[in-house]
Amino acid sequence: MNFFDGMWFPGPVFVIFLLASGMNLTQVGLILAGSSIMPFFFDIPSSLWADKYSRKSMLILSWIAFLSMNAIYLFTHSFVMFFIAFCLNGIGTALSMGIFSAFIYDTLLTAGKEEQYEKTQSKVKKYFFTGRLMASVIGAYVYSINPRMVFLLSTIASVICLALIFSLKEPPREKSLSKSFRQIREGLGFLLRHKVTWYAIIVFSLMAGIYELLFDYFQPVMKLAEIPVAYFGFVYFLSSSFSILGLVLYPKIRKYMDWQKIIFLYLFIALIAALSFTTNSQFLVITAIIISSLTLSSQDVFIGNLINRIVPSTHRATALSIQSQIHLVFNAILLVIVSGISDMFSIGIGMILVSIVVVITSAAFLKLTYKVGALAQAE
Repeated sequence: MNFFDGMWFPGPVFVIFLLASGMNLTQVGLILAGSSIMPFFFDIPSSLWADKYSRKSMLILSWIAFLSMNAIYLFTHSFVMFFIAFCLNGIGTALSMGIFSAFIYDTLLTAGKEEQYEKTQSKVKKYFFTGRLMASVIGAYVYSINPRMVFLLSTIASVICLALIFSLKEPPREKSLSKSFRQIREGLGFLLRHKVTWYAIIVFSLMAGIYELLFDYFQPVMKLAEIPVAYFGFVYFLSSSFSILGLVLYPKIRKYMDWQKIIFLYLFIALIAALSFTTNSQFLVITAIIISSLTLSSQDVFIGNLINRIVPSTHRATALSIQSQIHLVFNAILLVIVSGISDMFSIGIGMILVSIVVVITSAAFLKLTYKVGALAQAE
């Protein structure tokens, strides 16, 4: 299923498609931000339902949302419809992201293999990025022939995913009996109870929002560096290949680095990427895309393991959704601000702002690490 999940064929050219359809960078930023804003309304309610009743039903609804998004892009042309379509992407993400992670952990827990979560989730992500790798090559080529055809291919992939989700068997587990608001308080309470983990979640969520913004700017930056659109597919092929490599290396890296050092590594690479995006150098831009892809793929594995291990099954999806909401809110704020500055001045100025945010985040986390005193391991 995750193989087809990764097969979003417009990926390598989506922002270019929006610009070619008459959107400016501010409109593009609003469209992308729509995807980040929607989970603010749907993430927690869907997770409450998943913890209390059924996770599989939420996964089914998520892929109906993804399917609808692709259909809208296939048949419409206006900013309003593009915005609505990507809001559906956000709704689909809200209905699946933390819930699927909890689904995997509970399946392993039922089999007494929960200690294999990181290994299993890495394997799942490998399938996802293998699908993305194939879609990146095919998508860029198909776009050069017919821009709308990439959305038709993604619609077909969504239908396959939806069919596969119906075949999933939901593992037996203890379900929450709490009322909605109490469930949220309890889920948040499990995170706040582990102060060090809570600090890590806040810093990680901001950092993940920065990475997502950088990913959204891959295409405009490549265009500014005068990389031909025909080569976008190859660049995304490299990006997906290094994402898979990152997943292969992640378990080995975890043996030698604690989670604090991993967060600093993520932040350092984000800083290098943002600074590289201020140049018009094809070599630096492509290199930045590759190294950021190397770490991007392991981020969900990292934070999912951190949260799943401290939160019981009754509140697992809720706690994961709280983290994803923090991340998406950070991303939406960054997208709107950076897109507006990029429109008023230049993308380079926007990336300088991103670099400043990364430096401030790193300094704050460094101070926090020192203050807490070696930050006792969250594990």
